[in-house]
Amino acid sequence: MININIQTNNFWKKYSSQKLTLWISGYIFSHSTNDLIKIFKEIKKDQIKSFIQNIDGHFSIVVQRNDISFIAVDVIRSIPIFFINIGNNYFIDNDPKNLVKIKNFSKTINEDSILELSMAGFTIGNKTLFKNLHTLKAGEIVIFDKIRYEYVRYHKYYDEITKDNFDNSLRKLSSLTIKIFKKMVNQIGNRQIIIPLSGGQDSRLVASVLRYLNVKNVKCYTYGTPGNYEAKVAKLVSKELGYDWIFIPLKYKSEKKYYLSAEYDHFLKFSETFCSVPYIQSVSTIKYLKKLNWIDDDAIFINGGAGDFISGGHINLDINRSSELKNTNLGKKIILNQIIDKHFSLWGYLKNKKNIKIIKNNLSNEFAKSLIDFEDEKKNHLAFEYSGFIDRQSKYVINGQRMYEYYGHEWRLPLWDKEYLDFWSKIPSKHKFRQKLYREMFKLNNFGNVWINKKYDNKKIIVPKWVVPLRFFFKIPFGLFGKLGIDAWKQFDINVFKYFTSIPHTWDMFNYFRIVKDILKKPRNSVSWQVEDYLKAFKVNIK
Repeated sequence: MININIQTNNFWKKYSSQKLTLWISGYIFSHSTNDLIKIFKEIKKDQIKSFIQNIDGHFSIVVQRNDISFIAVDVIRSIPIFFINIGNNYFIDNDPKNLVKIKNFSKTINEDSILELSMAGFTIGNKTLFKNLHTLKAGEIVIFDKIRYEYVRYHKYYDEITKDNFDNSLRKLSSLTIKIFKKMVNQIGNRQIIIPLSGGQDSRLVASVLRYLNVKNVKCYTYGTPGNYEAKVAKLVSKELGYDWIFIPLKYKSEKKYYLSAEYDHFLKFSETFCSVPYIQSVSTIKYLKKLNWIDDDAIFINGGAGDFISGGHINLDINRSSELKNTNLGKKIILNQIIDKHFSLWGYLKNKKNIKIIKNNLSNEFAKSLIDFEDEKKNHLAFEYSGFIDRQSKYVINGQRMYEYYGHEWRLPLWDKEYLDFWSKIPSKHKFRQKLYREMFKLNNFGNVWINKKYDNKKIIVPKWVVPLRFFFKIPFGLFGKLGIDAWKQFDINVFKYFTSIPHTWDMFNYFRIVKDILKKPRNSVSWQVEDYLKAFKVNIK
């Protein structure tokens, strides 16, 4: 029996007829709700994959019929969904907390998930914290019949490399960017758009293309420590574009109070997935914006996620060079090492031979399951990106959209559009390395006139200013010990000064002396302690 328990609200809608019950969340460009109802009433099992593949948008879908039921998430898993199996009964819910409370559900902890969460903040593949709680990866469908269920992959971020030269790819990227934004703007209409605008290039791309398309009902905001470099650039960009801009100052006392509040605790529960820690950066700012009555009740948030990822911003020199290797085993070894360094390094002391071996084995199993074989060395960078996409991006970063929903707002993700993914997954490493193609597009088009002038360059400065001389004083002796000194300084800076210099103030939820005390455990950032506290709530200690 298929038991579906999805509570309808502003984001999840339910439609019923004699033959069909449909639950849907998100936004779809390619089909109306009536189109979907009509098609899902008659669709056959072997047609489900090809149809879902052609849906354009960000969505989660649950279909129940007498003969067949299925669930599907979009190509980035922007709206996760979960299920459990107890005997001959399946239970489906968008809120996994409801599933783990069901009678006879076994709360057996998945030990691999504990290790993955400890080292990265998210799990690998379909795993959750509990062995019997299942979720979908990006671009997946699960089809249920009376006696079993079947995972069906209809999309993955891994494609054949284009034979287009750089100039042709540049022209295609420029026109595709405009096409995607036009599609989005046409659907939004005159509703207010809110952009969390940093000093970087991704959110600036969102704002500048909207100005290029003459969209007027747009507001931008920047947050963080007063006087930060991100805010200075964002203010200049907003002024040039003619968009209203506001700065939300984040300070220790106000953020500490927020992180200790029942409101924040409710948010953590609201965004729980059991396969990653919640994404929390900037969550308090939405509360402050609403308190100021600065945004409309039906405003839509559009952030810059994740232009840096898909355009090659995570590809380093080793990965770029691996595309020239003919040795399959060596290429795979480089990719696995880089994935460990990039994503599984929240706690340095956990990076021992035993743990790394387990993580590499789990990653290799996921690669094999997804038919990523490293035989084509020109696609090595895509193997690296696939892992980051399917796990960190879709489970952790994209789940940050729950912040907007928690405060009652819709969102859009134009830089995660399916057509954008398909384009970028075909681009060779040499054109993505250091975001060469992406950056050239900015120069070529100069959307909104905010890309060429050097006054918009994002030059990092440290705030608050009182930290600068202290850091300089403490840094001097480390310089006497060469590379060892440089590495030691980086760790010292994280544990002693990052608490004060972090612009988003995500460190404010922790006790400063706890952070200093943990220096020998080699933490990477504030998420290290977030993971530690997250697992403690399940009475699990990091190993």
